[in-house]
Amino acid sequence: MTVRLIHWSGALPRAVLLAAAAMLVPVPGMASDGKDVTKRKTIQVSMQEIVKREAARTPAVRATAARAQTNTSKESPGFFRSGPGMVALAVMIAGTGYALYSASHDRVHSPAAK
Repeated sequence: MTVRLIHWSGALPRAVLLAAAAMLVPVPGMASDGKDVTKRKTIQVSMQEIVKREAARTPAVRATAARAQTNTSKESPGFFRSGPGMVALAVMIAGTGYALYSASHDRVHSPAAK
């Protein structure tokens, strides 16, 4: 047995629900801290301040990291010449070989293939 105390199928309850939802939309706008909107900083001004602050804090680290990265790229071996690369290559070759073997030694044959 289902007991419904409120029936939302009518036009009046739907209108009340719509009105309540419409009244809740401007609530975050009314929750401002009272500061004038025109005095707030724009995103562009804030980003420029952040960039200036970060550039003043760590200029040497970025230059050192860039030099270290360019030097190591010439000295590092290829991926497939490293230990994990050789293992990955062996697994790929074994998988391909098994797929070719199982395709040619398939015991299930369809009647349409004959």
